[in-house]
Amino acid sequence: MGQIPLQDEQIVRINPNLSAAAAASDYAGKIAQHFPNEELPRFDMLLLGMGPDGHTCSLFPEHKLLQEQGLWVASLTDSPKPPPSRITLTLPVLNNCSSAVFVCTGSGKAEAVKDVLENAKSRLPSALVRPHSGELHWVLDQSAAEKLSKT
Repeated sequence: MGQIPLQDEQIVRINPNLSAAAAASDYAGKIAQHFPNEELPRFDMLLLGMGPDGHTCSLFPEHKLLQEQGLWVASLTDSPKPPPSRITLTLPVLNNCSSAVFVCTGSGKAEAVKDVLENAKSRLPSALVRPHSGELHWVLDQSAAEKLSKT
């Protein structure tokens, strides 16, 4: 990030020396310092990616964390993708942002992109990101978009 004019205090870092549960709690506390007295943080923009299985952040298909409503940051120790221990922002936080921007590249994501963007009933985690009073944008390269309908 050397070319981006950010100050250290503008970056909220995850402590990698803690257990997943402790790191999630620590990270939530750090975020709360930037959003005092808020029920949910409202980020100006979240830059997100999507895995070939439709996961985003560390929210995986059919995982119990998709149902989490009370935490801003949650931990998991049973990730289907390495590493098994992770932390993640939860859907209520993602859906409270002003702008969510997904960036996806490569043909390995084309099927998930099609499902998320063209299937109104998709239950893939990325399809569940729908900012309540914000914007949702997708930036795709040609390979990631190759299976989209041509309408």
